[in-house]
Formats: sequence, structure tokens, C-alpha cells
Amino acid sequence: QMRQVKTTVVHPHISMLSYDSDIVLMQLNFSLEYSAAVRPVCLPNSTETLSSPSLCTASGWGSSKKVMPVLENEICEINCYFSYPRGITTRMLCAGFVSVGGQDC
Repeated sequence: QMRQVKTTVVHPHISMLSYDSDIVLMQLNFSLEYSAAVRPVCLPNSTETLSSPSLCTASGWGSSKKVMPVLENEICEINCYFSYPRGITTRMLCAGFVSVGGQDC
């Protein structure tokens, strides 16, 4: 399905240096038609915590949907530092496969 973006709302505290609060809400010009392949995203409630070794689904620009384990932020600091030289903040969720050199963090 092809849709155009009608409106975007960028998080007011986004940091392009650290990627902290790197999230954008987009409103499409027309609703999507749900099917077996197109479903709404399932978000945790505000009190639910995700911790290692929970599984999560990552998706985004240039990335197909991928299921990966949640990692402790300390693990990301050690293995994925090159991607986030300003550090992993408490507002970030870290997930990936450290066994492949941190390339999926």
C-alpha cells in the first residue's frame, strides 16, 4: 500500500548528536487497509518495562521488520559504542545481536 505523509510531529527534545528522543509521529493522508501483512503496532503501556531477554520487533527507514532480543543498556555501551558515541541514554531501548559484532544494535 502506498500512502503519503500528511503531517509529521518530531519529538521536541530530539538530539541529532546522540539520537536521543529520535522518534517522529506521522499521520498518513489515508488510512491503511489492515490485512494479514498490515497490522497496527503493539505498544507497551506506560508502566510496562522491557528488559533482557524480551523479544522486540524493530522496523524503520531502510530496515525491514526484524525480531531481536532487548539488551541491557550497559551491554550496548560496550558493544555498540561506535554507533552512539554520546552514549546510550535511559530514554533509549537497546536491542540486537552482540554475537555478530554489535552490528544490529
